This record gives sequence, structure tokens and C-alpha cells, in this order.
Amino acid sequence: MSGLDIDNVKLTNYHLIVEEVFDESVFGMVAPSFKIKGVKGIGTSHLQVMRSVYTLAIGEDVYFKGSKLQGSPGVRELLSEFFESGTQLTTRPNGRTTVMHRYLGKKNIFTAKALEHYKTSVTLNFLRIYGEDPAPTRLLYGNPAVTFIQKTGERPMAAAYFNGNNNRLELLHYFDRRTLVDGFLKRFSEASAEAVG
Repeated sequence: MSGLDIDNVKLTNYHLIVEEVFDESVFGMVAPSFKIKGVKGIGTSHLQVMRSVYTLAIGEDVYFKGSKLQGSPGVRELLSEFFESGTQLTTRPNGRTTVMHRYLGKKNIFTAKALEHYKTSVTLNFLRIYGEDPAPTRLLYGNPAVTFIQKTGERPMAAAYFNGNNNRLELLHYFDRRTLVDGFLKRFSEASAEAVG
């Protein structure tokens, strides 16, 4: 497995939250819908909100008894650390930063209408596809202060920075989806390096 460069990282409390809305689904094709004299009497709809949370991570070098390791700790180093915990293997920040995709989840919202006057919605909590959400209470969809941006041919999307150190949510009102993660990395790399260093 030589040539595979794997960095040891320490996660920070800086997060990028992105939510995207999808309105097409199989449910919309098979759900019942009835029209009476051209007026929709009963109808259903399905909305999905995809949530991704990215976290800034700081690269670290791993040391064994004060000497820098070139790769991951081996069996010898791990056994030595097991018997003398906390003294054999140590880490130090190396100045590199990266972004980890920590969480991906999907929320389903089902809506039923009758005669355009009666409407009810059933919203399911986010279903975890992978990872653990580091900011589960900081939801964008349904928050009246959040603006979802939709460019021609794209799905509605909202984004925010969340600082877990001070519990502050900074909503992004103008952004380019192609450079969102790069912008997040540039914005918080210096702040996280100062906090660690």
C-alpha cells in the first residue's frame, strides 16, 4: 500500500452546512390524485431535503517517542502505546488544512391537499445516510431567516457557516455552489491555525 498518502487530522468546530431541495420523486408518480370537473380535488406531493455538513480539519504529524513517523503507526508503536498510554504516540499540527464531508442525510416531507382548502404535511426527521451530524439543531430548511438560492436549471440550495465554539450560525446569502467548499476552507483555515498554534 505504498504511495497512499493518508494524513492524520484533528477536527475543528468550524462547519459548512448545505441543504438542497428536491421535488421529484417516485412518490409523486404513484401517489393518488383526483380531479373533479378539471379541479384538483385531492392531491399529494413529496419534497426531499438533502443535508451535507462539512468540517474543517487540521493536519497533524504523528510522533513515536519524539521521532516523526512517515506513515501511520504500526503494530509495534500501537502495542507500546497500549502498555504506556499517552506517552509514546503524540501529535503536532503540521500547518495543513482540509475539509471532511462529515454527514449526509435526507429529510422527507409528504403533503396532502383536499379541495385546495385543506392541507396537511408529514415531515420525517433527517435519515442518516452516513456520518454523524455535528450541528443537528442548526437546520436551514424551515428557518424563516434562511434564503434558498436557485439559479436557472439548478435546485434550490441554502448554505451557512456554523462555529461550534461560540454556537454562531452565519447564513450565506450569495454563493457559488462550485466554490462553496473551497471558500469555506479559505475563510476558516487561518482562524483554525491560530487557535491551534
